[in-house]
Amino acid sequence: MTVVRLPPRVDRCRVLVVAGLCALFVWVGVAPACADAPSSAGDISVAQTLGERELTVVLRRVTSVPGPLQVEIVTHAGSPEGRLALTVTPTGATTTGADAASVGVPADRSELELAGAPGAYTTALHMNRVGPWELSIDDGVRVARIPFVVPAQVSTPPERLVYGGFLVAGLSLPIAAVVALRARRTGWALIPAAGVVAGVAVAVTAALLSASLPLPPQPGEQLDPSVGNVSDPYALNKPLTSDFSRPPVILTVASAPLTAGSPGELDLVLTDSATGGLVDDLLVHDSALMHLLTVSPSGRLSHLHPIRTGPGRYQVRIASPEAGRNALSVELVRRGGGVQMVRAATGFLVQGGAPTAAATPVGLGADRMVTAAQVGGEPVTLRTTTAPIAGAPVTLTAGFGDANDLQPWLGMVGHMITAGPVPEGASDIAAAVHDSPIWGHAHSMGPAAMPGMPGHGAHEHGGTDADAQDGHGTDPGTKDHDEHGPRRGTDDQPGMDHGSGVHDHDDGDGRGGAGSADDGNSHHGVHSRTDVTDQPGRGRVSDAVDGYAGAGRDGGMNAEGRGDSGVPGPPGTDHGMHDHQGSATESGAGKEHGGDTAASGRGEMLMPPVNGDSAPDETVAAYGPDVSFTYTFPTEGQYRLWIQVERNYRILTVPLVLEVGAAPGGQR
Repeated sequence: MTVVRLPPRVDRCRVLVVAGLCALFVWVGVAPACADAPSSAGDISVAQTLGERELTVVLRRVTSVPGPLQVEIVTHAGSPEGRLALTVTPTGATTTGADAASVGVPADRSELELAGAPGAYTTALHMNRVGPWELSIDDGVRVARIPFVVPAQVSTPPERLVYGGFLVAGLSLPIAAVVALRARRTGWALIPAAGVVAGVAVAVTAALLSASLPLPPQPGEQLDPSVGNVSDPYALNKPLTSDFSRPPVILTVASAPLTAGSPGELDLVLTDSATGGLVDDLLVHDSALMHLLTVSPSGRLSHLHPIRTGPGRYQVRIASPEAGRNALSVELVRRGGGVQMVRAATGFLVQGGAPTAAATPVGLGADRMVTAAQVGGEPVTLRTTTAPIAGAPVTLTAGFGDANDLQPWLGMVGHMITAGPVPEGASDIAAAVHDSPIWGHAHSMGPAAMPGMPGHGAHEHGGTDADAQDGHGTDPGTKDHDEHGPRRGTDDQPGMDHGSGVHDHDDGDGRGGAGSADDGNSHHGVHSRTDVTDQPGRGRVSDAVDGYAGAGRDGGMNAEGRGDSGVPGPPGTDHGMHDHQGSATESGAGKEHGGDTAASGRGEMLMPPVNGDSAPDETVAAYGPDVSFTYTFPTEGQYRLWIQVERNYRILTVPLVLEVGAAPGGQR
C-alpha cells in the first residue's frame, strides 16, 4: 500500500482548522440560552368573606401537571371554628374527548378543620390538566367559587430557535472536525463549519431579540381561558386584536332590606353595560375578586370581599347594628380592562332599631398637622407633611406604635379609603358619602420612602390621579409550613421573633373579637419583627424617630369588641366587618418631627417581587410601623378618611376627618 504524505504546510492548515473548530465548540457549549417566556403563574391570594369568617385563600403555584395544588386558608382573629370542604373542578371549553368528559366534574376533594386560633391551614388537591379551573369552598351553608388558571410550561418561539440553533451547531461541529481530518482538501470542512456558524448566529440573534418581542395575549388576563390557549398561547387565532378592554359593569343590590342587629345576606349582581348579560370575567385584583366598601349613617366603614356564588352573582354576610341607608361601592377588574370603582345607586337599607348618632373622629388640617389616637387599645399617631391644600399632593403618615410587625393585607401594608368633600356637621355620613364626588382607595407599601428612593405606592378612583406609583408589588414570602396551622417560614432569618400572639380584634362594628392576648391564643403563628435586617423584598428606612406625645378622651372602640353603640356582635369575622363609627378619637396634638427621618417614616417597606418570586402572605409580620399615603384632593372641604392595616391577624381601622384648604389665589 502506498502512503501519500501531504506537505507540512497542509498538515499545519488542518491542525489550525481543527483547533479553531474545537475552540468554537467550547464557546458554543458555554453560551447561555437566553429567551423570555410568559412568566408562569405565581401564587394567588384571594380574600373571601365567607359567612362570619374573613378568609384569605392562597393558591400556591402548580409547578407540574399532573401534580398537587397546595391551598392555604388564612383565618383572622375572631374566626369561628369549623370545617371547610374544598373541591376543584375543571372548566372551560376543550376539543379533546377525554378532557371534554371531565369538564364540570370534580377532580379532587379535601377537607380542612379550622381551629379557633388564627393562622394558616393547609391542604393539597390533585390537578390533572392545564387550563381553567374552579375552587369551591363550602362551609356547610354557602359555597364560594374561585376561578383560577393552571398554566402550562410553554417554550416561546425565540427559545425554540435558540435551542434549535445550538443543536444544529452541535451536530455540524463534529462533522466539520471529521471532514477536516480525513478529506484531502480542507475546503470541504468549510461546509459543515458554515452550519456551525449559521446555527450559532440564529441562536444568538433569537436570544438577543427575545427581550424586545411582545408576549402573546395572556389567557386568563386578556383572553377568556381555555385548554387550547393555555396549552399554546402562541397559536394565532383569528381575528387578531390589540384592544382587549371590556365595557363597564352595572352593580345592582338584589337582596331585601336587612334587619339591624341580625346577620343577613347581601346579594349583588353584576351586568355588562353594553349587553345586559351577567359579568363573569372578574380578575383577582389586590388579592380579591371584589372589594366591597360600605359606609353606615354613623360613619362606620365595612371593607368586605363578597364570595362568588355563580356567574355575575356575589354574596356577603353583613350584621349591621344600626338602622338606616348605607352607601355602597365595589372595586373590581374585568378581564382585559382596568380597575373600576362602581357605586350602587340605591345603596342598601337596614331596618329596625334606632339610628346611631354620627361620631366625630380625630381631625387633621392646616391648624393641626400632628395628632394621636387609640384604636382597639393600640396607639396611633397621624401626621401630614404639609398643610392639606386643594390640588396639591399631601403625604399622610399613620404610625402604629413602635414595632415593625405589620402584616401585608390584600398585598399592601396599608389602605386608605377617602370620600368627600362632605358637608360639615352632617348627621348622616352615609348620605354625605354617597353624594360626594370623590370616593378613592389609596395604597401604601410602608414608610413614605427609602433613603435615595422616591415615594410609596398609591392610587385612587372616582376623582383625581394618584401622585405616586401604584403599590401593587410584594416581596418574597416564606415557604416553610407547619403541618397544620400558621407558617414558621422566618425562623432562620435574623431578627425574626415569633412571640407576638393574637390579640382581640376590635373593629368597632359590633362583631367582637376573639379575646385578648392572654386568652390562650397568644404566641400562635404570626411572625413578628423586632430587629429588622437586610432581607429580600424589604427596604430599610430610618429606625429611630422621636416619640409622640399626647393623651385625650377615649374612643368608640374598646377591648371588649364593642363599638360606640355598645352593641356586641356575634362571634365571627372581626376582620370581616370594619364598621367603625369614627372610633379613633383625638388624644391631643403630638410633637411635630423635623428632618428627613419624619418625612420618610420608620420601619420597613414592602418591595415588589422580582424574578418570579411570589408575594408574602399574612404570616409575614415584618413591616411598618409607619404607613404613608400621598394623595391629591381636587377641591377644598372636609373629607372622611379610613386607614386600615393588619397586626396580629386583626384589622385596625383608623377613621379621621381631613380639612383641605383652598388653593392660594383660587388656583389648583
